[in-house]
Amino acid sequence: MNMKKLFFTLVIAFAAILPASAQKIGFIDTDSVLNALPDYQAAVKKLDSQAEQYRNQLDADLQVIEQIYNAYQNQKARLTTSQRTNVENDIVSREQQLQQKQESYFGTDGVMAKNSEKLLGPIRQRVEKAISQYAASNGYSVVFDLAVTGGVVYMKEADEITGAIIKMLK
Repeated sequence: MNMKKLFFTLVIAFAAILPASAQKIGFIDTDSVLNALPDYQAAVKKLDSQAEQYRNQLDADLQVIEQIYNAYQNQKARLTTSQRTNVENDIVSREQQLQQKQESYFGTDGVMAKNSEKLLGPIRQRVEKAISQYAASNGYSVVFDLAVTGGVVYMKEADEITGAIIKMLK
């Protein structure tokens, strides 16, 4: 019986101590912060415009390949084996060049990835620095990003710091 009282007392003591030493946790939605920044919106608009230009170039190249292929299909019966082979090789070569061009534009090391890092990287760094400064000056031990952190079911509105970071950056 004494053991039960001791255990119960320890549980109550720990329950009372834990909230007093709890860490301060904040939540932020970096997507909302970034979208609130005019320079971020301008950079995204510029990147979208560049991507559209590259897609148009790729579409034009694809149309040329399709025209060559359709013409080949219509003339295939009249071509010699050597001519068919030459046209088929040309089509395959153009398709491979198109894939390489697409990779050079939109691949992980492509032009768009580099431009994105060049234009958006400094803005993201500025946001991260603002979050770190705000968290340090307001006693936050941890700040979770709702834009990348899944599974947050509940949070107190007082722990949400998105608005404060947006004000800080403007």
